Amino acid sequence: MATPDPIGPVVQALSVLVAPFPKLTPATPQPPSTWTGGSNAATDGTLFTPAQALLGVLFGLSSDMTSVGNAVNSGLTEVASVIASIADQLGSLASIETEATGAFSALKTVLSLAQSVAPSSATGVLASASGLFDQLQALINALGSIGVAAAELGELSQQLTAAAPLFPAA
Repeated sequence: MATPDPIGPVVQALSVLVAPFPKLTPATPQPPSTWTGGSNAATDGTLFTPAQALLGVLFGLSSDMTSVGNAVNSGLTEVASVIASIADQLGSLASIETEATGAFSALKTVLSLAQSVAPSSATGVLASASGLFDQLQALINALGSIGVAAAELGELSQQLTAAAPLFPAA
């Protein structure tokens, strides 16, 4: 059974708040820089303005709530930046997809070997790195293309960047 696309449904669900611009063309995916390069911005969805008003009131109730809003805004911005970096790097691998898939497998093998011989204090970090490569490889396998995976991550990054202002920053 094929693994379902893990990013597409998230992008679609967020589109009621912020829709990626431009739309992804899966048959010939655009490079991630289309969404992460800064020249394009997500468009407001149908629920953006009502959500912004509601969250503005909610996070303006007290200084503690304002701090929470700041933290969420900052967290979304940082996560969007990390996702954009991953998307851009995956996008650069799209032209050498076969070699990149082999590289992911080799990295997982090396990390597995390192976990078996590393001191116990380092195994958590190695397990996290291995998990990240597992997730990236599962994403690529689900979509069938590094280009589509990178483009969807680019869309998601753009959406998270555009959603961050929903949470008031000081």
